This record gives sequence, C-alpha cells and structure tokens, in this order.
Amino acid sequence: MAARCILVFLLFILAINLSYQYNNTKFPPLNLYIGTDGDGFGAGSLPLGVQSPYGALRLGPDTSNTMDIPIIFNHLAGYHYSDSHINIFSHTHMFGAGVVDYGEVGIIPVQIDSIKHLQAMISKRNGYRSAFQHEREVVEPGYYQVYLDTHKINVELTATEQVGIHRYTYDKIKNKHHVILIDNSYTLQANVCTESHIKIDSINHELTGLIHFDGSLSGRFGGVTTYFVITLSNLTQFGTWNHGQITEGQTEIDGCSSGAYIILPDEQEQVTMYVGISFVSIEQARTNLKIQTNTLQSFDSMRTIVQQKWLDELARFEVSADWDRDAEIKFNTAIVHSLSSPTIWDESNGVYLGYDGKVHTKPDYMQHVYTDLSIWDIHRTQIPFINFHDAQRGNDIIHSIMINVEQGGDLPKWPLANGYTGCMFGSHADVLISDLIMKKENDNNLDLKEVVQALRKVANQNQAHDSRWDPATYIQYKYVPYDMEKTSAPLTISYAYDDWAIANVMNAAGLVDEAKEYYERGTWFEHVFDNKTNFFCPKDKAGNFHCPSNELEFLDPFDKRYIEELTIFFERGQPWKTTLLPNPYYWPGNEHNLFSVWQFNYANRSDLTQKYARWLLNHAYPNAPDGLPGNDDYGTMSAWYIFTSMGFYPLSGSSTYLIGSPAFDRIKISRNNGKCNLLINVHNNSPTNLYVQRVLLNNETLSTFPFIDHINHFKCSNDNQSTIQLDFFMSSTPVFSLDK
Repeated sequence: MAARCILVFLLFILAINLSYQYNNTKFPPLNLYIGTDGDGFGAGSLPLGVQSPYGALRLGPDTSNTMDIPIIFNHLAGYHYSDSHINIFSHTHMFGAGVVDYGEVGIIPVQIDSIKHLQAMISKRNGYRSAFQHEREVVEPGYYQVYLDTHKINVELTATEQVGIHRYTYDKIKNKHHVILIDNSYTLQANVCTESHIKIDSINHELTGLIHFDGSLSGRFGGVTTYFVITLSNLTQFGTWNHGQITEGQTEIDGCSSGAYIILPDEQEQVTMYVGISFVSIEQARTNLKIQTNTLQSFDSMRTIVQQKWLDELARFEVSADWDRDAEIKFNTAIVHSLSSPTIWDESNGVYLGYDGKVHTKPDYMQHVYTDLSIWDIHRTQIPFINFHDAQRGNDIIHSIMINVEQGGDLPKWPLANGYTGCMFGSHADVLISDLIMKKENDNNLDLKEVVQALRKVANQNQAHDSRWDPATYIQYKYVPYDMEKTSAPLTISYAYDDWAIANVMNAAGLVDEAKEYYERGTWFEHVFDNKTNFFCPKDKAGNFHCPSNELEFLDPFDKRYIEELTIFFERGQPWKTTLLPNPYYWPGNEHNLFSVWQFNYANRSDLTQKYARWLLNHAYPNAPDGLPGNDDYGTMSAWYIFTSMGFYPLSGSSTYLIGSPAFDRIKISRNNGKCNLLINVHNNSPTNLYVQRVLLNNETLSTFPFIDHINHFKCSNDNQSTIQLDFFMSSTPVFSLDK
C-alpha cells in the first residue's frame, strides 16, 4: 500500500512538472496572429501552425469562411484570421508569398455516426470541415492547439524539419466513432494534383503515399512530388475513397480524388500520429520520421524538443521598452517570422533532391541546403538580416545558390523546391552574393572564381533558366528599349543595381578593371531618366521617352525639391487607411518603397528618416492580425520591421547601414552563434523623443553619422564574447545630420 501511495505521489509530481513546463514556457511576449489577416494587397499571407526554425514542414490549418466561398488572395498560405472554419490540416505552405503553391498531405480527424455519415462528408467539397473559435486556439512557436467545434475534437500539433506530429483527443459522445481522414490528393491550390497514391499497411501500422502537383510556381518546372509515411498505433479498421465513393477494407488507391480513412476503437479517446514527408522518396520519408522523432518519442517529448529549438533562437534577441509593450510584441513576432524562412531543403543524413533531378548529399561545410528563396523580395531585408546575425546561415544560403548553378547551370531568380521558376525580374542573386562578400562574412568555401563566372554569365548571356531580358540588346542600347519590352524603365533600373553589385564582387575578387566596367553599367539607370519631366520613364530604341503620370521622379538629393517631393510622398500616403488596394503614394507593403524612408539621410535630413520611420512602425505595423502592410514575402516585411525598430537599416549589397530612430530603450543581439554581441542603449527614448541627437560607438562619437559600416563598426572580432556597443541619445527636437 505504501509503495502504491508513493507511486501515485510521484505521478502527481510528474504531472505538475509537465503542467508547469507548458504553462510557463519562457517565450517572450508574442502575437503569432500578426500577418494572418488583411485583404487583397494588404494580406500578410502567413501560415498559422507549427514548424521548426527554417523547417520544410509547415503544418497548420487551411481555413474558409462561413459560406465556404474561396477568396484566393486571402488564402495563399491556407489560413485567414477572419475565417470561421477549418477545412483540413496540410503539411507544407508558402511563407507569406503573393502566390499559392504547396499545401499538400491533408489530414483531419472527425467523429461519425456511421459509414453512411462518412460517405456524406467526403462526397462534397470540404464536407468534413469544422467550425472553430480563436478563443479555443493556442499558438506558440512549435506548438498549435485548436478545438474543432463541429467534430468535438481537440487537435494539437508540433513539427520537426520534415515530420509533423498530431495528437487528437476526442470528446466521448455516445454512438460516435473516432475517425482520421487522410486526403492524400489534397492541394491548397485547386486542381493542381497530377498524381496521387496511398497504401495502408496494417501489419506495420503505417500509411505510405505520394502526391505530385503543378502549383503556380512549381508547375513552371514540371511540378513537385511529396512522399509521405504516416504511422500510428492502431490500424484495424480502415478503407479508401475515390471520387467520393468509399470502399471499406481496401488498402490501396490511386488518383487525384482519392483518400483513406482510419476508424479507431471506440474506447480510444486519444491518438498520436506521426507524418514524415520527403521530396526524395518514401524510404527517405520513413528515415526522416525515425531519425527526427528519435524513433517515435511521445508528443510531449517532441513538443519540448521543438520548442527548445525556438527558445534557443529567440534567446539571442532581447528588446525592452516599458513605454511601448506593443513594440516588444511586434519585434519578437517579427523575429519568429524571420527565423521561419527560407526553407531547409536537405533531409535526414544530409540528402536532398538536386536541380538536376538527382539525389545528392550536402557538403560537410554546410549545415543546411536552402530553397524557397524569394530573391526579388528577400535581397532587401531578410538576407541582410541573416548575414547580420547569423553569418553561417548566410553562407549556407549563398552556397545553396551556387549549388543551383552547379546542378542547374544558372543563377536563380526565385528558386522553389528544386526548380527554377522565372518569377519576378532582375538578377538579384547578384545582390545577395554582394551583400555577404561586401560585409566580409563569406567563408573560405565560397569559390570566387565560380561566383564570378556565374555573374558574368547572367549579366551578358541568355541563360536557359531565369535569364535577364536579352542581355545583348540591353548592352547595345545601355537600357531596355520600350518598343521591345514594356517594362523598360524598371528593368533598366534593376539591371543597373545588379551590375553595381556585380562590380562589388569583381572588386573583392581583385578584378579591378572588370569591376570598373560593371560600375559604369551601374550608372545606366540614368539612360531612362527624362530631363524634361524629371522622371524615370520607358525609352524606345529611337531615344524617345514615353512618360506616364505615375513614373518615379528622380531629383538630386541636394536639390531642395528632393526633400519636398519625398516629404509629400510620405505625407500624402499617411491618410490612406486601406491596404486592400495599393497606396498611390508611399505604399509600405510594396518592396519598391521599403528603402524610400531612408533616402532622407542622403540629403542631410536624417531627422525626416527618423520621423517617418517611427510613424511607419506605429501605424503600418499594428499589433493585430492585420499587422503587416502586405505579403511578408518570406520574412521581407518582418525583417524591415526588425531593422527599422533597431534604428538602422541595410543598403543591400553593401556594408553600409543607415541610421533611423530606434523603438526601444535597450536592444541586445547575440550574433554568429555567440561570437559577439551587439548592445544598443537608447537614452531618453519615448513616443515623442524620436529624434537622434548623437550616437556613440563603443563610447566614442560615431563620426560617420548617419551611416554605420558593417566591417568597421559591426564585424565580430576574433575575441570570444566581444561586445559592440551603440548609444543613441534621443530628443523631441529634430537635429539635422550636418549638426551632429
């Protein structure tokens, strides 16, 4: 009896410890609903659910409104905060992109009265969906919980890099049977499945299968195949369906309207299910599942492991502002979003599917291979932020781009999975490479000869994939002729920027004369500048301009009209309350505009950068589900918020940062795996004290204000745990740059 009492007591203590562990998770204040709302051009398009940092498996609910009317632009990542129903839980998602792709291997638990009831569910579109309420959701990094009101089931999710772990707890209802539906042919984007298969193996307690889909981007290179292995403890009653018709006891089915179901024993009220995915093979999915769950550890153990990864990452970032707790929440949330992409592409044991369609093993000097690089977006903020705080990861991303070149032959624009998509324009991989090299953060494994060769090719030749527009004609005219390509002006400006970045790399490689040629090409944007209108305009082969009324005006930064026009740009943009449609003036959700607020620094009016940057932090990024001004685009908007709230911002492709107005009293960032710290102390900061009086760097006046250099000021030294300290002194009175 005594031994039994002791056992009960120990179990009670264990339960308390587990409860304490989960109720006191030491995450900083967060609002992970940010970016899940907004309409039209203002939709953040972020998925809600679970993943490991940078993980390929992004598991979460795909939702719909009460009337089940699909609004595609609001559901590019599956979840929308305004919705009332969960259609299904799928295992991969785009991350804040303005296009739909991925979203496959759909699973949902249900309760049924009979097989006839189940037949009715699957015979119509989203017939098994369930109502839900935000009040019964729990959203944390690495953990998601929701109660399905229709089916009376509590759903819990966690995820490793390629494994999703589900735990379902069914309410006990008389005469109800506990069922799991596996919609193996499901895709978030309708009608893109081209092949699907599922097989039930009751002896080994697993389901295996695949789906091939041609999504909006993946369809441009022949589509993607996702393989899966699902395991759970009880597989005694099951069946399949095809085109809405159930076949009880059947173990295998093919087709893009097919699926499988599992009926649990009535007495089993809780089940844990493991879903391993792979882009290589079913066997690799099984390997991922085994290795990444340590041979099927419990849900609670896996949750602890995954959430500890997030805690370790988030512990490197500390901010505080007693006068603006919302700013702390928004910053921490932006960090989570930034740490969620790009996508780790290598799987357990380092294998991955290459751009040549073959299976490869990652090099030993890389921690991971990455894909889903929304380069047109992320070259501005997200990748410079990764280079700033995690140079190892920044190197892996550039090595991944060079792997694209090695296996596929060309530099990519927007690589997804293992393919070239041709999405967007420019060749901004040039800028990503320049950013790492100009900051002198590139490692010794980056072969500059191979880099230079790839840059020469993209700038001067037609590539088989992701080519610039007709390089020979561009070089002949020194601009893109309007009568040959309607996007004449933006393409010319983009290529000039890219060539400037190439020049930086050439210079770093010691190719000084060649660098001069590309620096000259970097000025070709001037050829689409119309002196009569002071606008950048399309220009035809004969040299005639075709200026619409809304082209970008170009003024010398030291022309007083530059400041006046840029001020009007912001002042007239502020009253624009909706993000549904583009703002005709400053549009914070448009990547083209992200750098605009920093341009005042070049006109010696850094006070206006500080004024409008602080306004944008408070108004364009609220602490709310619609807290992003547009698609996050794989961390682009989140990284903009992070940099701006820290008080400095990158000139991408260079080692330069521009100073703004920090939103906190104290900021501390542990960089490069703890190699050094950046400590920012902000004195006399407040909502009204938003102007910078002066800045100290390591207790000495920053003589380069309003600019900071990564190499001279921010680069980690060889001393372990070295600290770089910035002190901002704030005031309610503007101080012009020349006075500092």
